[in-house]
Amino acid sequence: MDRNRFRRWKTPKTIGFNRRTVLIFLVILFGGHSLESWEVPKKESVNLSLWKKIGVVEHKEPGKKNTLKPKENTPKRGELFFDFEGDTNEPNLSESGNPFPSKSISVVFSSYLEDKNTSFFGKKSAYFSGRRNQIHLSVSGNSLFGTHPDPFSISIPVHMGEQGAGSVILDRTVYVKGKKYGISLELNEGKPTLYINNLLQKTDGRTVSFILESSVKIKRKNWEVISLFFDTLNHRYVLYQNGIETAEYENKQADTIGFGFPENDSTPLILGKSYYGNLDGFHIHKGEPEIGYSKFETVRYDDDTKIGFMEGSTAISPILETKFSNSTLQQIQWKVDAPKDTMIELYFRASNQKFTEASVLPWTRIRSLTTDLPKHRFKYYQWKIWFRPDPMGKTVPILQALNFDYIEQSPPDVPTLFRLDPNVSKNQTNQICFLWNSNHEKEVQNGGGYIIHYGLVPNRMVGSIFVKKDKDNQYKKIDGNEENSGFRNKRFCVDEDTLVSNIYIPEGQLESPEDRTLADQIDISKKEKRGLLFQPGLTYYFRISAYNRYLNEWDSKDQRSALSAPISFSFPKEVSNLK
Repeated sequence: MDRNRFRRWKTPKTIGFNRRTVLIFLVILFGGHSLESWEVPKKESVNLSLWKKIGVVEHKEPGKKNTLKPKENTPKRGELFFDFEGDTNEPNLSESGNPFPSKSISVVFSSYLEDKNTSFFGKKSAYFSGRRNQIHLSVSGNSLFGTHPDPFSISIPVHMGEQGAGSVILDRTVYVKGKKYGISLELNEGKPTLYINNLLQKTDGRTVSFILESSVKIKRKNWEVISLFFDTLNHRYVLYQNGIETAEYENKQADTIGFGFPENDSTPLILGKSYYGNLDGFHIHKGEPEIGYSKFETVRYDDDTKIGFMEGSTAISPILETKFSNSTLQQIQWKVDAPKDTMIELYFRASNQKFTEASVLPWTRIRSLTTDLPKHRFKYYQWKIWFRPDPMGKTVPILQALNFDYIEQSPPDVPTLFRLDPNVSKNQTNQICFLWNSNHEKEVQNGGGYIIHYGLVPNRMVGSIFVKKDKDNQYKKIDGNEENSGFRNKRFCVDEDTLVSNIYIPEGQLESPEDRTLADQIDISKKEKRGLLFQPGLTYYFRISAYNRYLNEWDSKDQRSALSAPISFSFPKEVSNLK
C-alpha cells in the first residue's frame, strides 16, 4: 500500500380518437407531498415505498425540492459501527442494517444530543458538548483491545464546532503504578494527534510511548474523517485525514516484540470524552481502513491486471403500468445536476407482458431523451438510474425530476348502429346479415377487424365469429367490406358454413408472419365456447365488437371494444299437424 496516501475521502392525454398522451412526473416532494409518493397527473400515482432503492438516498434540504443521489458508502464489516440512527440510549443500532454485534463491546453509558440537521451517514448524527456528553464502551475481553491484538483500524467522521479545536475525541487510558497506558486521540489547535502510551513492548520488559501528530488542521463545520491504523504485525501506525496519510510511526528495531494493552484492563473506551461538535459513523474493525468507508466510492485500480473499477450506485423504479397496452414512448425529460467528471445514465425496459424484478428482460440505455428512444410497445415498464461520482469521490450527480411522455393505445369505440339488414332475401334459410357503421380508428381500418358474438340471452354470448372465408377458401378477418357495403353500411352475413368455419378451424392454419394477428384471434376463439349451429325455432341475440390490429390473447386483450347493445332474430320453424 502506498504509505503517502491511503485513498481520498469525499468532503462531505391529449385525447385524439383512440390515442391518449400521458405525462408522468416523478418529482420528489413536489408541491409539498411527502417522500412516500411521486406526483403523477391524471390521478395516477407511484408509491415510493414500493421502490427498490439500491445505493440511493433521498436528499432533503429545507426550502428545496428533494432529490435522488448516490447512497454514501457504509462499512461492510466490523466489530462496532455507530451511525446514530437508533434511539439515543441505543446508539449502536445501524440504519445500514449492519449493527455489527459484538459479544465483547457494549455500551455502558451514553449521553449525547441528536442532530437531524447535520449527518455523515443516514439522517442524523450525535452532538457532543464538552464533558457533559460522552459514550462509554466496555471493550474488556475484546481481542482488539487485548494484550496481542491483530492489526485493526478505528475511523471517526468529525464535524468540529467553534470550541472543538482543543478536544479529546477518543480515549482509553489507565494508570498502573503511576504509569499511563492506552491511547488518546485529541485535537490540538485543530490538528489531530494520537497519543500511544506505553503500549509498544520491548524484549527487556520495557514499554515505549510515541505520538502521531498531524500538521493539517481539521476544518470547522465540515465533515472530515480521521482514521487510525494499528499495524501490530509490522509495528507501523498511521494517522489518515480524509484518506490521506498525515502522520506515521514505524518501529523496526530488533528489540521490539509486540503491541498490546495491559492485561485484565477493564477501562472503558470513551468516545467524545471532551469534545465540542458532531460525530457520526464511528467504526472499529480488523485490518486496514476500509476502501469503501467514504461518502462516495472512488476509483479502485488493480496494479496486477491494470484494470480500474468504479461501480457507482443504482436506483430502480417499481414495475409501472399504463392504463392500456401497446403504449409507445414519445419523450423523456429529466432535470439533473451532474458536476464535472461525474456520470448519470438512464435505462429503460418495457413489455406488454407483465414481468418481475428477476425477469431477463433486457435494459436499454437511453442515449437521447427525444430521438432513438426504445421502440417497445408496452403496458408494463421500469426505469433505472445509474449514478457515478467523480473519480475522487467528492461530488456526485443528483436527479431532481424525471418525466415520461408516452402515448397510450386505447381500445376502439363500440361499433355504432349495429342492426339487421332488412334487404336479405327470405329464400336464404338460416342466414342472417348485419349492418353497422365503420369505426373511425385507423388501427381498426388497417389491420383490425370486427367480432360478432351470439347467444340465447342478451347478456350471455355463447359463440363468436372472428373469421370468414374468401373466394380462394382462405381465412380472412371480418372487415365488413362485403358486396353492397359502405362506410356507414359495413355488412357481413352469417350462415351455417360461417359457423362451421369458426367452430372448427383446422390446426396449422394462418401460421405465416403476416397473419400472426389473425391467428391470435383464432387462438382466442378456440378458448371460447362457440356454440352450436343456428337452430330453427330459437331466438338468438347478437352483439358486435371492434378490435385494433394489436389485439392478441397473450398481452393485449384490452385492444378490443366493449360489446354493442344486443339485437335479436328468431329463426322460423315449420310446425305441422296443428290441431
